[in-house]
Amino acid sequence: MIYFLPRCRIALFWALKILKINKKNKILLPSYIGINKKEGSGVFDPVRKLAAGYEFYKVGADLSVDIVDFEKKIKNPKVRAVLIIHYFGFQQKNFKQVLKICKDNQKYLIEDCAHAFNSFYYDKKLDSCGDISVYSIHKFLPTRDGGILKINNASLKAPQNLKDDISRQTLTIFKKSNITKINKTRRENYLYALKKAKSIKGFRIFYPRLEKNIIPLNFPILIEKKDRNEIYFELLKRGIKTVSLYHQIIPQISEKKYPISYFISKRILNLPIHQGINKIGIDRTLKELMNILQNGKL
Repeated sequence: MIYFLPRCRIALFWALKILKINKKNKILLPSYIGINKKEGSGVFDPVRKLAAGYEFYKVGADLSVDIVDFEKKIKNPKVRAVLIIHYFGFQQKNFKQVLKICKDNQKYLIEDCAHAFNSFYYDKKLDSCGDISVYSIHKFLPTRDGGILKINNASLKAPQNLKDDISRQTLTIFKKSNITKINKTRRENYLYALKKAKSIKGFRIFYPRLEKNIIPLNFPILIEKKDRNEIYFELLKRGIKTVSLYHQIIPQISEKKYPISYFISKRILNLPIHQGINKIGIDRTLKELMNILQNGKL
């Protein structure tokens, strides 16, 4: 069952409601969740709105699930469900193990595919592996809003008051978009940026390989020595728009307890490779970034 909703966070809210996540139990969340002053936190706000119990699991330097910590925490009898985020469109590196651990411990799995609009896990679409999955339309298409809730587990029943609730404009753009062409363009742009970026010093490429089943959201890098925030604003001054997912971690995640999450958060910069940019635009982005990184102080 699929429902079209105004935003991904609303889809996640309904997912939590359907799974009966409340203050009496817990959802296990990744320790890399962002927040900003304008929009809040798309992942954590639905949890907080329901006053639901929660706990975080550790992530690795590539944002993969820390399997040792994950397996330990999932055994908590209060944990009813798990949220997995496929960051930047790339499937979780340890996803096969995660699926097995969830099944062995009889826990529900929510897949957050907000970044992974059309990526696959082998021959299965990423949104088909968990009990419920959620999507964000506006992260991939030129719309102002749009979220999707997909219920895969036939034993789960949606509330009667859950209805499609999306703007006609967004739904029209979604239906008319050439998704195959968009996927092809994003992959080509990523591979082009990957080839060009390898010769530039001053940052680490977050994902140096693009598997054939992955449709990337953007091109994430880690700034090594310079201040990421200064670089972000300097690029903006030069007409280059980037994002930092996530430049600020929700305060519920402790830096002392989850240092890797904060290490990534302070250095991550996501370069554009979407269908609206061409090779000339990618070249300009990388050239300006190289000038900033290699030509002395900002």
